[in-house]
Amino acid sequence: MTDVWGDQRATRRQLTLDIIGAVLFGLVMLAIHVSLGVGAAVATVLLAFALGVRRVSWQVMSLFAFAGAVSQVLGSDIAYLANAAYAVSFFALGSHRDARVRRFGLAAAGVAVAGAATYGLLRGAGDVGGFTGWATAIGLGSIAAVFVFGGWVAGYLRWQRRQTVQARVDAQLEVVERRRVTELYDIEQERRRIAADMHDVVAHSWAVVAAQSDGARYALQDNPAGAERALEVIGETARTAITDLRTIVAQLRDPALQPSTPGYAQQAELIDRMRASGMDLEVIETGARDESPLIALTAHRLLGESLTNALKHGDLSAPVRVAVDWTDGYRLNVTNQVNGSATGEPSGGHGLIGMAERTTVAGGTFCAGREGDQWIVSAHVPGSPS
Repeated sequence: MTDVWGDQRATRRQLTLDIIGAVLFGLVMLAIHVSLGVGAAVATVLLAFALGVRRVSWQVMSLFAFAGAVSQVLGSDIAYLANAAYAVSFFALGSHRDARVRRFGLAAAGVAVAGAATYGLLRGAGDVGGFTGWATAIGLGSIAAVFVFGGWVAGYLRWQRRQTVQARVDAQLEVVERRRVTELYDIEQERRRIAADMHDVVAHSWAVVAAQSDGARYALQDNPAGAERALEVIGETARTAITDLRTIVAQLRDPALQPSTPGYAQQAELIDRMRASGMDLEVIETGARDESPLIALTAHRLLGESLTNALKHGDLSAPVRVAVDWTDGYRLNVTNQVNGSATGEPSGGHGLIGMAERTTVAGGTFCAGREGDQWIVSAHVPGSPS
């Protein structure tokens, strides 16, 4: 939460104005009340000091204000006009940000009114039991109530207005912060998506190119037609990769561009490339495909990364089996043979992390790992609502 009122410490300009105002108040009121007696004059000076330090310390202000009241009681001289300073002092207490100070001010106001009424009853009129004494007590108490309670209530209303402004500012800041966090989350998700796309394109393309180039080199002498076909696959793969990379770079430059969404047609091209790379691929697909773009994209990326890992790290002397089941959402199961010396997950597992993230985004589950001499990838994505 940002405090729009800061720490409420007075600035040098405010302190200067307070001191000048207190001096002027003291001089004017002293000229008016000095003829009433020493008690009124001393009270005027003390109240002027209270006004001068009200922004510095509410404790010192309260001490001077209390001393001013005591001097009037002891001297039996009431500084009527100078007592207006109590309104300013209690305003400072009522508007204070600390609830304890505000409660102190309210209690002090009650004590001040009671004290003024008692003073008027006992000493102001000299007639405790008569009508005059009670009238004086009510009069002094009422005047005191106007000054102290009026000042405290005005200060309290100011504090409430500040709280309203603070609540409004906090609400606006919360909206801004929530928007900022949402934008950061979206940016992070977009960054992860682009990184996953980049990995899928580069890893798959270079795996195919490497396999085809090795095949072309071995077949160049004995099987020129096979070598030519391998070079064609390399060219097609390179052109497809360049197109995909251009799309990704364009999205980096302009986030407003819609991301590419390869789907089932690209899966067929992927399977053809893998078979052309020498992979004995067995594909079994059951059920009707879900036409959701998200599921189509997820299915393409999961299959592509699974087959790429099989091409790079698997034993291609055994067939790679792909089972796709659409009867309960999208279920993918890819099984390939691995060499006996192969351990752990392929190449640091960055592709596996991307596969898991893609499946999670689509609301599904993913697992991959070695079981004996086989590497098994399993994924399930719930079907889109009808």
